[in-house]
Amino acid sequence: MPESENLQPGLFGKAQRILSGIAQDKRESLIVKNWMSHDARWFNAVLEEYGMEATNRINQAASHELGKVEAQRALRLSGQGALESIADFLLFQELVIGLFGPQLLEYRVIATGEDAYRMEIERCFAHDNINAVGLGEHYLCGIFARVTGWLEGMRFDYEMSPSLGKCMKCQGLECAYTFSGVRKKRRG
Repeated sequence: MPESENLQPGLFGKAQRILSGIAQDKRESLIVKNWMSHDARWFNAVLEEYGMEATNRINQAASHELGKVEAQRALRLSGQGALESIADFLLFQELVIGLFGPQLLEYRVIATGEDAYRMEIERCFAHDNINAVGLGEHYLCGIFARVTGWLEGMRFDYEMSPSLGKCMKCQGLECAYTFSGVRKKRRG
């Protein structure tokens, strides 16, 4: 093969033919697995370099900010339109979880008032993985930092109880958060 020949167009065509033979659910599963692998390796690299306190602080901040960005992207993809009510947000939350890995969590969403709901987590990938490496007693929840990012990214006011802290499941407690006063922020 000549050295100056651009191989990319031919490689692209061959790769596209191979990819077209891979089922969409298999492709999505691979993306989620790769994201999970990156997440675990990122956490471990920061832990080794800076210690648990800094890792937890950075993880929660990054998860919250990621939530804001992915909420906007998922809303555009879904075509759902502007979210105006708690019902709109809860449907959107389910859509986002469905897009990014419904197999990662087992949970219930329970209405607790006109502007309030409670999320009860039965199984959580973050808890499972952080416990598997023996760091559970020190881990600060990054999952609900992401949920608060979704709320803020969609411009909702809310109060969350309890506040973010150590993983409740790792402490042997029920993982349940109540969101109240969930309302669209007023423009101004």
